[in-house]
Amino acid sequence: MLKKLLKNRGFFIGFCLFSFFAFTALLAAIWTPYSYQEVFENSALLKPSAQFWLGTDDLGRDILSRLLIGSQLSLGIGILVGGISIVVGASLGVISGYFGGKVDQILVQIMNAIQALPSLLLALFVVAILGGGVLNTILSVTLVSIPLMYRMVRSAAIVESSKEYIVSARALGASDFRIIKSHIFPNCTTPILVQMAVCCSDAILNTAALGFLGLGIPAPYPEWGTMLSDSKTFIETAPQLMTMPGLCLLLLILSTQLMSDGLRDQLDPKLRGR
Repeated sequence: MLKKLLKNRGFFIGFCLFSFFAFTALLAAIWTPYSYQEVFENSALLKPSAQFWLGTDDLGRDILSRLLIGSQLSLGIGILVGGISIVVGASLGVISGYFGGKVDQILVQIMNAIQALPSLLLALFVVAILGGGVLNTILSVTLVSIPLMYRMVRSAAIVESSKEYIVSARALGASDFRIIKSHIFPNCTTPILVQMAVCCSDAILNTAALGFLGLGIPAPYPEWGTMLSDSKTFIETAPQLMTMPGLCLLLLILSTQLMSDGLRDQLDPKLRGR
């Protein structure tokens, strides 16, 4: 399956970009040029050089080291939120779409209430109540992503539940658990995989937005959104302070979107071959 996906140009480009950031995140776990908190006196706002490959920030900290550690935060949060969205959102979506009735009505109303506000505004609301920090940022971003996964999987589960092979399985005495496990859930993998990539992208973007607004992951952690916020006053004197974390965010989000489109094109029979 991976070989077929890699033949898709968009997925291939996205996969290469995502693999690059995954490599940098793993690299940062074992090596960085300097500590992301180390301050070099009389070295503030230096341009790229042999000692500091991407220069230093306004406090004299190495930008490359901070970007490497920041890739761990952004990529880690994106993958974690995508995984939680599958466990919670997809599970609720399958249950809601299969059983219907009051269970479906209650879950739909809950998801509607969560989506009543724009995603970023809701994340801001949650962080404002709970406070900043890594855990609260993950919680707020996850809360926004679950309804997206739920709605996608619920629609797919409703379609599958009405098919003749499900009716036959019920007539033969198969339990609801077995039908969900063996038939409904496996046939919902396409929207789950596609939506996971979308949730990962949204999580990275919302995390950066919270950091840029000063409500996300606090200092001294070098989250890319926070780095953008701290460097906006130096856009003319030291443009690399904003361009590097901004470019990293752009490429990482682009990679997840390209993989999402590639997965959809390959796994959806209606789009395959276009």
